[in-house]
Amino acid sequence: MDLLTGSTGFLGRHLARRLATEGRPLRALVRRGTDRKRIPPEVSEIAWGGLDDAASLDAALAGIDIVYHLAARVSGGGGREAFRRDNVEGTRHLLEAAARAGVRRLVHVSSAGIFGASAAGAPITEDTPLDPEIEKRGDYAWSKAESDRLVRDFRATGLECVVVRPGILWGAEQAPFFGRLVLPVPGASGRRMVVGSPDALLPLTHVDNAADAIVLAAERGKAGGTYNVVDGTFEQGRYLDLLRRAGAARFDPVYVRPLLFEPVALACEVATRATGRSLPLSRYKLRRATESLRYDTRRAREDLGWEPRVGLEEGIAGLDAAAPGRPA
Repeated sequence: MDLLTGSTGFLGRHLARRLATEGRPLRALVRRGTDRKRIPPEVSEIAWGGLDDAASLDAALAGIDIVYHLAARVSGGGGREAFRRDNVEGTRHLLEAAARAGVRRLVHVSSAGIFGASAAGAPITEDTPLDPEIEKRGDYAWSKAESDRLVRDFRATGLECVVVRPGILWGAEQAPFFGRLVLPVPGASGRRMVVGSPDALLPLTHVDNAADAIVLAAERGKAGGTYNVVDGTFEQGRYLDLLRRAGAARFDPVYVRPLLFEPVALACEVATRATGRSLPLSRYKLRRATESLRYDTRRAREDLGWEPRVGLEEGIAGLDAAAPGRPA
């Protein structure tokens, strides 16, 4: 039997579906009080508890062969300590409990967004250093980088750890992804400001392609291995045009140079320092959100035999027309 954390999330639901095709029974670690309707029907057993509860972890891990660790805090209050508790310390508790329980393999889902820019614009490989200033990008990004390091550095006899790093996740059953910085145009409901160039590259990963890679990492990944999982590099303008043609984006994009937003980003930095509240924009976040990065996925292709099964146009055609969050 396998254990899945984060089963109620976007990727978790798709992974549960994918694992069901392998015919392996699946147990999910689920927080107490969670609505049962949110738990994928492919889950055969529910272990109620949390990553901060040693007793519930031990019970959830009994008899488990593979752990798929997707659970993570992505938003909410509490600041840095809340993200440390849930994403970093929660991962540490899971690793230690898995080692105690004799679990064979743990697949940790990280993020391709934790890297720094590679030298001279070269493609980012698994060995490219992580962003040395990732704290400037917010508590979530910082916690993902820390938990990634924690899994890679963890050593316990018998427990094999593998890290999968998807790009920007998108696909059916989620509001369409339009861009990293997309803002309404005051007084113009049919238009949206897209900060950045239409030629900027988006490292997209369709959710089903990510699920495939995670399953393959459990089957074929090298112990201690890390795998970039990005479908390709797609120009922002082309991506939005395809969304609009499919009726998934009902607005006209107005592309705005990042330089014009620097005064706004600076004002947010000043307000953050004055109030102690972290605002969603800074000059560093602006630069990182509008740069073009390429990812090298040869390791995933060679070690895992992974290839993106869902292409860009096919994925857009499969988007849910009733998905929430789509501007009219």
